[in-house]
Amino acid sequence: MVRRMSLIYFRHGRRDQMKVALTFDDGPNPPRTDQVIEILNSRGARGTFFVLGKWVERWPEAFMRIIEGGHAVGNHSYLHQAHLGDFDRAEAAIGNLLGRPTQFLRAHYFNFFTCLYSPVALAPAMKIVDADVNPADYAKTDPEAIVAATLHDPALAGGSIIDLHDSAESDDDALRLARPLSMIEALPAIVDGLQARGFELVGLDEMELVDPVEWRPDGRGAFASAAVRSMIENLGG
Repeated sequence: MVRRMSLIYFRHGRRDQMKVALTFDDGPNPPRTDQVIEILNSRGARGTFFVLGKWVERWPEAFMRIIEGGHAVGNHSYLHQAHLGDFDRAEAAIGNLLGRPTQFLRAHYFNFFTCLYSPVALAPAMKIVDADVNPADYAKTDPEAIVAATLHDPALAGGSIIDLHDSAESDDDALRLARPLSMIEALPAIVDGLQARGFELVGLDEMELVDPVEWRPDGRGAFASAAVRSMIENLGG
């Protein structure tokens, strides 16, 4: 008999608390990540950075500046390849500098089935984190559009987790440096707008995540390996 398992993730924290988590994917990315940290710190805000293992190894000093700036970090895979769940490899790179395991993990492209590759992702202490506010900043070049998509998202409320990007997974240096520019230009207005509404901008380590969602297989695993497709078919239930 095949053992069934469930894959649980979180989209938000407690709705009765005026806390919001700004999260940033795909870094570290000097100097763009440093610009984000400067904006956050100047406004007394904390963020959570979901980092790629390959960039942590390439720019360990930039990663450590996230930590030294008082922000939280999470595991966002090593290579950011759509059907590769290389979270264990990323965890080795991150933990080597952090000195402890990460508490949070975000599946790249929100392809949750990739977590099936990884004992790290499935560990009981790991919290897999989605987001309930996703302004798709990576696809926008107008900072005002990013601000509007964030502050006017109908899901925005106490406990919201907002998904932004301070880098890119691409090895094209020009693209990696250029893509976050519009988000960085928008970020002061986003932070100011959230704080004006009374939200406290916290790291995920300050937020009680609630209402876990049990992931159900979807079409995104269609091109995974045969072994992983078999695992997907036996997931849940």
